Amino acid sequence: MKRKIASIAFVLVLLFSFASSGLAASSGPGTGNDTWAPVQVHGNIYIEGNFINNGRSSLGVNFKLYRVTPNGDVLVGSSSTGAIVAGQYARLKIPLASNQPDGQYRLVLDSPGDFTVVAYLGYN
Repeated sequence: MKRKIASIAFVLVLLFSFASSGLAASSGPGTGNDTWAPVQVHGNIYIEGNFINNGRSSLGVNFKLYRVTPNGDVLVGSSSTGAIVAGQYARLKIPLASNQPDGQYRLVLDSPGDFTVVAYLGYN
């Protein structure tokens, strides 16, 4: 258990040192939506990191990216990891939206499976 915690902490440090913005970790068995705090980004926006399937079924994680506005959040992009084999992980960089204006963006993750996500929302 201590080795797993140390490994996750090390990965977080590595990811944070390369992150453009918004590092976050999520975990849970079919918890539904996991909403990340808004981050300031622009241009071509993506999520990059490790997606670990802790479950017993090959499933994926779905993403929806919203631009935060005074009149409410506006959906600007969506994507998914595709199926990740049960008990395995994938290191992925997934485009979410392109040519976006500078602003606050919120990411919502959704999966019926048990996933640990150690990733960040980046842009270029």
